[in-house]
Amino acid sequence: MKKRFGFWVICLRQIARLFVPRISFNPADYPQLDLNRPTVFVTHHENLKGPLRIIIWTPIFMRTWVFAKLVDQKTCYRHFSRFTFSKRFGLPLWLAKTIAWPTSWITAFTLKQARVIPVYRKNKEIKQTFATSLEALSQGVPILIMPDVDYANDTDQVGKIYEGFLAIDRLYQKRFKDHIQFVPIYANKNLRKMQVGKVHAFTGELSFRKEARIVAQKLRQDLNRLIDTDQEDPAKEKKVLSKD
Repeated sequence: MKKRFGFWVICLRQIARLFVPRISFNPADYPQLDLNRPTVFVTHHENLKGPLRIIIWTPIFMRTWVFAKLVDQKTCYRHFSRFTFSKRFGLPLWLAKTIAWPTSWITAFTLKQARVIPVYRKNKEIKQTFATSLEALSQGVPILIMPDVDYANDTDQVGKIYEGFLAIDRLYQKRFKDHIQFVPIYANKNLRKMQVGKVHAFTGELSFRKEARIVAQKLRQDLNRLIDTDQEDPAKEKKVLSKD
């Protein structure tokens, strides 16, 4: 398994950094974060803006969960032409197909170069998503997941989130006898830094379903707390940080 972004994505990251304000990330600033442990970062989708800011500026190679239809050119073309450009953006079908053709090639190629993990929605295929994720985690590669139910929601707060992704912990624990650390992460535009929240992990003291509900709630609350700091006055925030 390759442990770095492909050349195409490396170039795109450098180009994007010319236009996207710098967001620093020094893992050493967060003593609670132990990257020697299996790590799943959780962030707000924010209609794609959330993961993009992270991938552009992260110094850490991480593999992102992405809707499987976007990773294959043919299924990506159908999704773009029949839904994204036609229904979502309201374009005529002929125009949607025209735009979807080159866009699907670029999207699928870029995502493969980004080493994303395809996320399938059928029960039989989702096993492949978890298998690939377990392989990455076992080799020390963090994973980035956006569990928003409404991924098109570009508002500041995280709403309802899926809990299904947490099943990866049960699979990891069964195979490697260890728990995963789930870590909220948010690219703060005001502070120009990536903020990391509390580390959350399963204890095994409750049934998986009950504990998954608790962990999901804590992740959502912690992520919204990080997002709230992005709405504060940067000058005021700097004063608070200086006092600390």
